Amino acid sequence: MTARHGPADENVLQVIARKEKELEAKVAQAREQARQILEDARRQADQIRERARADAAALAARMREETARRVEALQREQLAAAEAEAGRVRAAAAERLSRAVALVVERVLAGLEGS
Repeated sequence: MTARHGPADENVLQVIARKEKELEAKVAQAREQARQILEDARRQADQIRERARADAAALAARMREETARRVEALQREQLAAAEAEAGRVRAAAAERLSRAVALVVERVLAGLEGS
């Protein structure tokens, strides 16, 4: 081995330096691409989360509306049933009142006749 460095040695060193710079540029480019991919993925994830939140809110609103409609329908049914029952009770009471009045009148008249 000689201690002397010639043009061939410099050429090899230049090639190595050039290749090293090329590799550094490729690594920097790959890092930038990875950063962009990560940023895009985060943006997409945020959009998906926001859509999911909006969908969940819309579903919750629809469920509240449907529940309110069902509650109102049940209340109307129960009110109609209660009004019908009240009508039957009033009719039965009116019929009993008529019989009670007739009975009272009959007893009063019987008492007057007996006196």
